[in-house]
Amino acid sequence: MIIGAGPTGLTAADACVADGASVAIVERTAHVGGLARSASVAGNEIDLGGHRLLSSTPKQRRAWLDFADRLGGVPMSDIGRRSGILRDRYVVAYPFDTRQFRASVPWPVRARGAASLAAWKLRAPTGREDHNLDEWVKNRYGPFLAETFMAPHARKVFGVDPRDIPAGWAAQRILSPGLGSVLATALPNPGRTPRPADVVDRFFYPQGGVGVLWSGLAKLLGNQVNWLFGSRVTSIAKPAGGRIAVTVAGPAGDTTVSCNRVISTGRPEDLAMSLGLDELGVAIAQRSGRRDLVVGVVHVRECPDSWYGYQWLYTHDTGIRAHRFNNYGEWQSLHCPLGVIGLEYTVPTGETLDVAVTALKDMSILLPGGAVDFLGSERATDAYSNFDASADQLGLLDEALRGFGEGVVSTGRQGAGIYINLDQAMRLGERVAALSPRHSGVVGRDEYSPYQEKAS
Repeated sequence: MIIGAGPTGLTAADACVADGASVAIVERTAHVGGLARSASVAGNEIDLGGHRLLSSTPKQRRAWLDFADRLGGVPMSDIGRRSGILRDRYVVAYPFDTRQFRASVPWPVRARGAASLAAWKLRAPTGREDHNLDEWVKNRYGPFLAETFMAPHARKVFGVDPRDIPAGWAAQRILSPGLGSVLATALPNPGRTPRPADVVDRFFYPQGGVGVLWSGLAKLLGNQVNWLFGSRVTSIAKPAGGRIAVTVAGPAGDTTVSCNRVISTGRPEDLAMSLGLDELGVAIAQRSGRRDLVVGVVHVRECPDSWYGYQWLYTHDTGIRAHRFNNYGEWQSLHCPLGVIGLEYTVPTGETLDVAVTALKDMSILLPGGAVDFLGSERATDAYSNFDASADQLGLLDEALRGFGEGVVSTGRQGAGIYINLDQAMRLGERVAALSPRHSGVVGRDEYSPYQEKAS
């Protein structure tokens, strides 16, 4: 039995079927793809979040192209990544680009940023240690730029203070510029027209959105798998005679399924509670601070010139609740016209949000007087979590699973509590499928490797 039909779960199922096993997949929604699924809103294909297929190495490129061929020849585009931070109607390239920053940002902002960094360095000439995200960014960009461009994103997305996020998170995701390059931004504007920054890395992107990969894999598996959609596991009994009894609550009521292995890629607190470890489940849930991603899709009849060329724009202006928007018309591989925007909101899991009212209010700030139409919304449950905060509890879950009995594994982004790329997620699915049936525990904590936002 596999819990969760996301990339890790589907890949594990694929490997198990290839090995001759019979497989059941329990999926609480009606969709495959998990957090990496696509959706259609008012006839526009969208992805929930900023997914992409990292392809900075020949091995990554070959793996994605082979996978696309196996699914029947899914067309793949080779796209250069461009993202930025939208502040007061100007755009700052992200990752940081000195030339674009000087060309786009008003001189008073650049001067304050350089002065802030210089003063920060002078007060600690021998340097400071990086204990958390807040310190890591300040030590490289200075307090002013950190609070203006970096910290608001952490507060909006994760709902926690940057001081509560480890420095390792920043080191894997944010470029570390030289001191001189940041100070040089205070020099006079070079006089060029603001433009998107140079491409930092390239990635593959399937025509129709990243979700076509998972729907294609599910179609390939077909009736080789017992699909249990709209269902959830409520209890897992200790192995008896080499078999595990799993109770599944679904549309037709409760069903007991007998299996010799359970691979859970869902929330670890749900797995803990299904094993009767209620206190541990509550502790994991509290520490994780899970948040849903809600995407409000609008159509802007006339986009500002500064928005063109960027696939993502982070939005931190006062009064704007969205933390970022996907500029779907710039994605090339989605069937969306220019001007179709997906505003992204994070809310505590299960909390309601009037998406239409909120999105239109945000657009009135981002684009005063602009003509904007609300098209609809989609929601991805548990898209964000403070995984690092729950690391100790996941260690306890690992011990509990090993003591529970053979054959119960927790893995994947949710199950192992890791930030993970899609190629890593698939490799993890293959890895757990190949484990001994007797293996129990949390698998994949060691997959917390460099995020590769920067080409390696």
